[in-house]
Amino acid sequence: MKLVKSLLLGSAAGLVAVAGASAADLGVKKPSAVEYVKTCPTYGAGFFVVPGTTSCLKLIGRVRADYIYNNPQTRAAQAFRWRARGYVGYDHRTATEYGLLRTYVRAFFNHDTGADSTPTLEYAFIQFGGLTVGRVTPAFEHGWLQFYGTSGQYWGGYHSDITYVNSIGYTFNFGGGWSATVALEDPMNRRSTILIGGTYGGQRLPDATFAITGNQSWGEVKLAAAVREVIGSNSTTGDSELGYAFTAGAKIFLPMLSKGSNIWASFSYGRGATSYTHALGAGTIADRTLTVADATVTAAGLKLTTSWSVAGAVQYFFTPTVSASLGGAYGRHDPFGGGNTATTYVVAGQLAWTPVAGFLIGTEVAYRHISTKGTTSIDAGPIDNQDVVGRIRFQRDF
Repeated sequence: MKLVKSLLLGSAAGLVAVAGASAADLGVKKPSAVEYVKTCPTYGAGFFVVPGTTSCLKLIGRVRADYIYNNPQTRAAQAFRWRARGYVGYDHRTATEYGLLRTYVRAFFNHDTGADSTPTLEYAFIQFGGLTVGRVTPAFEHGWLQFYGTSGQYWGGYHSDITYVNSIGYTFNFGGGWSATVALEDPMNRRSTILIGGTYGGQRLPDATFAITGNQSWGEVKLAAAVREVIGSNSTTGDSELGYAFTAGAKIFLPMLSKGSNIWASFSYGRGATSYTHALGAGTIADRTLTVADATVTAAGLKLTTSWSVAGAVQYFFTPTVSASLGGAYGRHDPFGGGNTATTYVVAGQLAWTPVAGFLIGTEVAYRHISTKGTTSIDAGPIDNQDVVGRIRFQRDF
């Protein structure tokens, strides 16, 4: 019996020893290191390195709420418009031996009073060095218009500041803050209409745009020109004509007043290119819409519309988070025909507060006036209309 117990104890001890040796021989596997998200300060705040790549990504979002007073002229017109809009997008960048490779997308969804809008693609472009292709801010625009209302709402149809257009372009950087851009743009984004029985034909040529931009310590300068085709849908509207537009403007910084304060002004002129001097779809003032046009049908063919506008504003920062702006615009639209002209002007004031970074609370009030002379080419006239409109905006960017 003692012999059996000794054998059993010895066997158990041997198994324990062997098991211990085996465990020691195999070793203990260490947990893999956690790959934390790394920031990408090269391109500014909000960018992070995409794991496993050398690219950087920034997620983009915005929520906007607007409450708009329209000064209705009839009982059927809406006095107020309520708007909620949500933006989503991203900015993806990669450094390459040829320069920066960038992909940018931003779209929004909108609910206005009584209706949901379809999703709208604002921007979707690729940049590769100096090459830019996709949906972008037009090369013609300076982008200084800081007021909340669009051209067709507050600015009475005058002064172009179109946000986006389909384009292919190249930017040459000369150094010292100066650059030049040459672009071919989708003409359908810029078409207005043809008056007196005419309609546009199919596109044959893209809009060609050339711009020079200067960014200096004292301010900014913008010079731009565009050439476009105005073509009728059939022979009764005449052969196609080449229209053109140009703009010149300057923005001056006013640090002697306060940081961020500035003043800007611009002038635009066009023939057969009304969307370069004011908004597509015309401006609605006092529930009355002016029908703008690129050309008019005559017995001799197409007669191109002449249009021009001047605009400007001054912005003063009381503190780094509180600013006020005062601006205005004046323009003239002159299609072919005796006395068939329209003029309009607007004066607008704005007060804005940014209590925390990325959050804006602002309000605006604008006085608008429109005067037309002539007959069917524009509207029954002469007529003068004016109104006062206002807006309150809440906006959060992240």
